[in-house]
Amino acid sequence: MLRILLAWLVIACCCQTANAANFNNSQTMLSLDNDVVFAVSNSATITGEEEWFYSADVIDRSPSQYLHFKVRIYNQLDTQVPVWFSISFPAMKTLVVTDGNYQWETGDSAPYSTRAVNTPNYHFPSVLQPSSYTEFTGTMSGEILRYSFSVATPEYYSNLYMKTLQRDMAFFGAMGLLTLLCVLGYIASRNLVFLSFASFIFATTFWFFRVFGYAFELLWPNTPGLNDISYAISIYSVLITAFWVLFQTLARDNHEVYGAKTIKAFCIVLPLLGILLWQTVGLDIALKLPVLLFFPYILIAGIVIFVEHRRGSDRAKWLAAAMLPVTFSTLILTIIALFEVDLYLEPVATFMTGLVMTCLFMVALTASYMVKVVQRERDAQKEAAKLKSEQASKLEALVRERTLALEQTNSTLAELASKDSLTELPNRRTLDMFVDNTFDKTLHDHDALAIALIDLDHFKSINDTFGHDVGDEVLKGIAKILAPLNDEWQVAARYGGEEFAIAKRVKALNTSKTTQADEFAKQLETVHSAINQLAIASIDDRKLGACIGWTLCKGSDDIVEAFRRADKALYVAKDKGRNLIIPAL
Repeated sequence: MLRILLAWLVIACCCQTANAANFNNSQTMLSLDNDVVFAVSNSATITGEEEWFYSADVIDRSPSQYLHFKVRIYNQLDTQVPVWFSISFPAMKTLVVTDGNYQWETGDSAPYSTRAVNTPNYHFPSVLQPSSYTEFTGTMSGEILRYSFSVATPEYYSNLYMKTLQRDMAFFGAMGLLTLLCVLGYIASRNLVFLSFASFIFATTFWFFRVFGYAFELLWPNTPGLNDISYAISIYSVLITAFWVLFQTLARDNHEVYGAKTIKAFCIVLPLLGILLWQTVGLDIALKLPVLLFFPYILIAGIVIFVEHRRGSDRAKWLAAAMLPVTFSTLILTIIALFEVDLYLEPVATFMTGLVMTCLFMVALTASYMVKVVQRERDAQKEAAKLKSEQASKLEALVRERTLALEQTNSTLAELASKDSLTELPNRRTLDMFVDNTFDKTLHDHDALAIALIDLDHFKSINDTFGHDVGDEVLKGIAKILAPLNDEWQVAARYGGEEFAIAKRVKALNTSKTTQADEFAKQLETVHSAINQLAIASIDDRKLGACIGWTLCKGSDDIVEAFRRADKALYVAKDKGRNLIIPAL
C-alpha cells in the first residue's frame, strides 16, 4: 500500500501533461498561469524524459538552458472560438510556440516582423474547436525570462489595447510636454534644476516606452540587439538623474549639499558596477541593481532633505512634499509585485499618476522659486522680467496647442479604428461590436438581429478590365447606397474586399418574426435595385449586380452560425446565376 501511495505522489508531482484550463466565456480573458507546466533542458527540443513542474520558480535553470512549457485548454462552448494564445509583459531571447497546427518562431532577439500579431505582447492566433482540447506547447530561452500566459478572443485583446493605448499616449504626451517645459525653462533661466528635471522625466519616459514594448516596433524593429542595451541605459539613467534632481534642487550659492561628493562618485561608479555585474554574475542581476537601489535612494533622499532643512533650506520641505506621490505610488507597485496583494488599484496607472504628480509638483516648485528670484531683482531687471513673461505666455500657448493636437490625434485614431478608409463605411470591427452589443442585456434587449451579406458580381473582372482605381470608384458608389442605412438600429459596413454586410436590430414589438423578416427583405430589395441602377461612367455604364444572402440571428449563441447561414445563402445565389437575393431562415 505504501509503494502505491509513493508511486501516486511521484506521478502527481512529475506528471508530464498540463492541467486543462476550461474556456467557457468568450467575453473575458482566461489566465493560464496556474495551469502551465514547465521543464528545462539543454536543447531547444525535448526528449520526453524531462521532469515537468507546475511552477518554473522551483526549477534551477542556467542562462544557457531552455525552458519548455505546455498547457491544455478545454473549450466548454459548443461553438468554434477564434482566440489569441498570449504571453504578456514578456522578456525572452527566443520563443517558439505551437498549437499542433501552426508553429511560430519569434522572441526579443528576432526582428519585430516575426511576431504573429503586431502588438507589444506576444499573441498567437488559434481556434478552439467546440467541446474539445487544444494544447499549446513552446520553448523559450534567454538570460532573463518573464512571462504571463492567457487566452482570449482577438476582439477582447483589441479592446484592451485600445484602452491601454489611450492611457499610454496620454502619459507620454504629458511627460513629453513636461520635458519640453523644463528644457525651455533651462534655456530661459540657465538654471540647472530645469535641466535635471528634463533629464529625469525623459529617462523615465524612455524607460516606460521601452518596458511597454513600443520601442521594439517604432525605434529598432530590425535591430533586436538594442533591446538589452537600451533597457540597461534607461534604468540606470533613471536612478542617476533622480540623484541629480535631488542635489540640484537643494543646491544654493556658496553651499555644498550634504553628501554631494559621495553621491557624485557613486553615480560615476554605478554604470561601471553594472557592466561588471553583467559580465560576471549575469544580466538579470545587473538590471535589477538600479531597482533594488530605489529603496536606499529613498532613505538617502530623506536624510539629505532632513539635514538640509536643519541647515536652513526653504526648498527641502517642499521637495519632500513633491516626492510623496511618486514614493507612495512606487510603494504600491512594489507591494503588488512582491507580495501579490490585491489593493484594487491598477499598479502601472497608479505609478504613472504618482510620477506625473511629482514632476508637476517639482516644476511648480522650481517655477515658484524662479518667481521669487525675479521679484527680488525686479527693480534691476525689469526688462528681463518682461521677457520671461512673454516666454511664459508662449509656453502656455504651446501647452494648449499640444494638448489640442493630442486630443485631435486621439479622436482621429478612434475614427480610423471604426471606419473603412476607402468607403468611409463602418468597418468589420464596428460591425462585430454592433452585433455583440445587440444581445448585451445591460445595453439592449432585442428579439433578433437581421444579417445580410452582399457580394458584388464579377468585381474581379471590373478590376482586371478597367483597373483598381475604377474598382475603388465602384466600391465608393455602393457605399453611397449603403451609408444612409446607418443609424442606432442598424449598421451597413464594408465586410472585406467587394463584400458588404448589413446588421439590423429588431425591436421587441408585438409582430411576428415573419413580418419582421418581410420588412428586412423589402429593404434588401430596395438596396439590390439601387445597386442594379447604379451607373458608373468609367465602366461604360455596365450594369452592376450583387448576390445577397440573409438570415435572422436569434441570440448571442447564434451569431457565428447566422453569419455562416447568410454566407451559404450568398453562395447559393452565385450558383443560381448571380444577382439574386436568397434568404436562409
